[in-house]
Amino acid sequence: MKCTIAIGTIPAALALAGSAQLSAQNSAPGDWQQFLSTDGETVYDWVNNVVWLADANLAGQTRPDGKDFRFGLPGCPPLTIEPTEPCVNPSGSMNYTSAVKWVQRMNDANYLGHSDWQLPTAPLKEDSHCSSNGPWPYREGFAFGCDLGALGYLYYTALGITAPNTAVPIPPNTVGPFTNFQPNLYWSDSPGGGHACPDPIANFSFASGAHGGGCGGDYADVLPMIKGEVLGMPLPAGSNELYVNPGGEAIYDPETDVTWLANANLAATWLPLSSLGEFDTLGLPLCETAPDTTPCVALDGSMDYASAQQFIINMNAYDGGKGYLGQKNWRLPNLDADVKYCPTYGCAGTLNPLGNLYYNQLVYDGKLGFPAGTPVVPVPDIAVGPFNNLVPFPYWSCLADTIHEPCQSADSDSKDNEPSKNSEWGFSFGTGFLGTERLTANHFVTAYYVVTIPPTKPPIPPKCPPTDPSCYQ
Repeated sequence: MKCTIAIGTIPAALALAGSAQLSAQNSAPGDWQQFLSTDGETVYDWVNNVVWLADANLAGQTRPDGKDFRFGLPGCPPLTIEPTEPCVNPSGSMNYTSAVKWVQRMNDANYLGHSDWQLPTAPLKEDSHCSSNGPWPYREGFAFGCDLGALGYLYYTALGITAPNTAVPIPPNTVGPFTNFQPNLYWSDSPGGGHACPDPIANFSFASGAHGGGCGGDYADVLPMIKGEVLGMPLPAGSNELYVNPGGEAIYDPETDVTWLANANLAATWLPLSSLGEFDTLGLPLCETAPDTTPCVALDGSMDYASAQQFIINMNAYDGGKGYLGQKNWRLPNLDADVKYCPTYGCAGTLNPLGNLYYNQLVYDGKLGFPAGTPVVPVPDIAVGPFNNLVPFPYWSCLADTIHEPCQSADSDSKDNEPSKNSEWGFSFGTGFLGTERLTANHFVTAYYVVTIPPTKPPIPPKCPPTDPSCYQ
């Protein structure tokens, strides 16, 4: 069956069945009004005495009258071209040099009456709350639980989110013949290389089209595949278009000779175990926290690499050993296109079957292939506590001794400029993970300014019915 590729929403019944876990999550489950208050344009943190932008992706916004908030920075060229000057991508993401310049331009413009905006900071110190610490002598904290930094404090304490839960769940969707695609990183079974962690794994981002790598302890999604066409699909000769098997459960890509599972987030789908209404996610329990000592799945379907490997094992052992969809050779995609031989963006073809879907086979805006930097499904603008336009991807953070200190220079040769050379901190609201990010990576930006004389704290509104828009739970 030739597929018709478009972006839309799946039928209500499938949406309900495929998103039982997604719908269960509150984007800001904590009692955030104990810590934060907002006037609509800014958010005041009563504990740390800083004022945040309420729009967590201001750089990506354009008003109806055409005014943007790039503060004079140009739009970036296509992401396959390394920009030589600071610029902002259409999504609002940018590299670290551009992030520093964007904040400087915001200060030059005296935005909202202030010229002391700064990037969020993360301290170079051992943090007992972090799940991992670096080597001596600094023992800097990273990974999960790090709440001494400004962004980590928001995620864990003020907003009350528990890692590895995302702050912004992605609704059920269709992307061509696929369902439940996540604008997120997807695991491969190839080594990542070039990372400080002991277990770097190659991955591919369906949020931006970037081919890279990450630590195996981080969380990403899983799109299982089988090499070759194995489900009896009626393929016309000479066609390179995606084809769906008669039952709609699998999709064949002739360009890479790969059969994909049609559900791009099976791990977030509860599968019936019996007529008694029991459900299962292929034997993996929900994660209670991160890191977890046993394989598990987060509410949004993401998981660490060890869990992804176990998920594939469980797929092949499904149904009493018959295998999921009757197949016992499911695997994670192989991304043989090492970043030395393939650019970070634009990598497609047989060496990157995930990239081939993104760049060559899925349709965006009536044209074949997504442009780099474009998420396969839009991120919903839902309120996360007092914030809007928050994205579940890494945000730039910089090194400083405290939340109130200015950023240390990223190009310093001093050993004090850890976490590592040519890197800065990045914090993800998709998982609660604090890690190092190369300065050339494209991530999102928010900012705050420090308040020296705290205002009088207003009374906290009483709890109210959930239908009341001013309610907090």
